[in-house]
Amino acid sequence: MLRSFFISSALIFLSTLSIPTFAERADKDKPISLSSEKASFDDVRQIYVLENNVLLIKGTLIIKGEKATVKVDPEGYQFATVLSKPGAPANLKQKRDTGVDEYIQGFGDQIEYDAKTETAILTGKAQMNQLIGTRIADDIHGDKIHYDGVSEKYHAISTEAVKSMLSPRRKDNQGNTQR
Repeated sequence: MLRSFFISSALIFLSTLSIPTFAERADKDKPISLSSEKASFDDVRQIYVLENNVLLIKGTLIIKGEKATVKVDPEGYQFATVLSKPGAPANLKQKRDTGVDEYIQGFGDQIEYDAKTETAILTGKAQMNQLIGTRIADDIHGDKIHYDGVSEKYHAISTEAVKSMLSPRRKDNQGNTQR
């Protein structure tokens, strides 16, 4: 009885090792690469201030803007606030964990990114797009959009109306979704 328990436990453990995972799930464990034309660092307080052509890259997540403040908590997680420049929104793009060429792309006057929870909050003329390759499949606009990178869901709030465009989804003869 005890032997069969250990054998079945070993089989369950070994079966978990063969579950396929996509690289995008590993974004959380990637370091953030920072780039800008001007930067100041406070290593004691773990605050980084970036200005002019800011670029943050964390795995497949790319955030661009004009100014950014990045804080690192005692556990090593980063919290970034990225601001747009006049006339050009701050933006983010991240590969979806679908195994195909799909991305989430967002725009706003300000983007707050929390690496611990893998969430982003876009405010001020906020917009999120779901891209298939380079084609926009779905699109949503609002005053504020909350994007959860783990569940790949987003929520929009607006004082007037949230506006969206959804592409039709049809199944082909093999049961695959087409857009």
